[in-house]
Amino acid sequence: MLGLLGAILAIDAAVALLNRGVTRRLGATLLPAMELRDGVPAHLRTMVTVPTLPITLRAIDKQIERLEVHHLASPEGELHFALLSDWLDATTEHVEGDEALLEAAVAGIARLNLRCGAAPGGDRFLLLHRKRVWNAGEARWIGWERERGKLHELNRLARGATDTTFLAHGGQPPAVPAGIRYVVTLDADTRLPRDAVRCLIGKMSHPLNRPRFDSEAGRVVAGYAVLQPRIAPSLSVGREGSLYQRVFSSMNGIDP
Repeated sequence: MLGLLGAILAIDAAVALLNRGVTRRLGATLLPAMELRDGVPAHLRTMVTVPTLPITLRAIDKQIERLEVHHLASPEGELHFALLSDWLDATTEHVEGDEALLEAAVAGIARLNLRCGAAPGGDRFLLLHRKRVWNAGEARWIGWERERGKLHELNRLARGATDTTFLAHGGQPPAVPAGIRYVVTLDADTRLPRDAVRCLIGKMSHPLNRPRFDSEAGRVVAGYAVLQPRIAPSLSVGREGSLYQRVFSSMNGIDP
């Protein structure tokens, strides 16, 4: 048992040393950015998304509260905030309690929109919830392709697809604001520093960073299609102890 615990510590130490060595040898490259001092304009309309699983009513309330905190960290301009949710995997398509969880999430998002007001492009807060589909490989009903599937279907929905597995609620079909240019994806426990989203958009939208796609090579050959922020631990806050946040201070461009 002690040997296993020691191995875990050794792996963490090795990864930290390797990361430090690579960054010291290669160094960081500063990317040019647009300042966007007046907020995010309409042609750069952005959606901040949080993939999640509505496990309990308390968990739903916590995620909705954190979504409002994300908004307060970046309140200016054409920014929308969405929960991308699936029900838990199950042996049947529908499970007792599913509808109660979904109704609680819908009501929570409605309260946020009422309290914070709409964005210029429509509702500031959205809930996009998917139905379960049968997965023969796992012999279970699950959200299609789980988190990766949520993001893929969100991109399709933003481009006008009408055959996604997102559910209609309130008598309205699933929809996102028109003209979404960028998507920022956060983990459920992410803490956004103030104006971090605007900094990311400023990086992506700068003319020197815009991706150039080579149709023959089938990949981006210049600029950036994705920015991957550095991950760093946060300081202890109250009784919460050591938490983790995604700090958008150092960003590296990677091909999709």
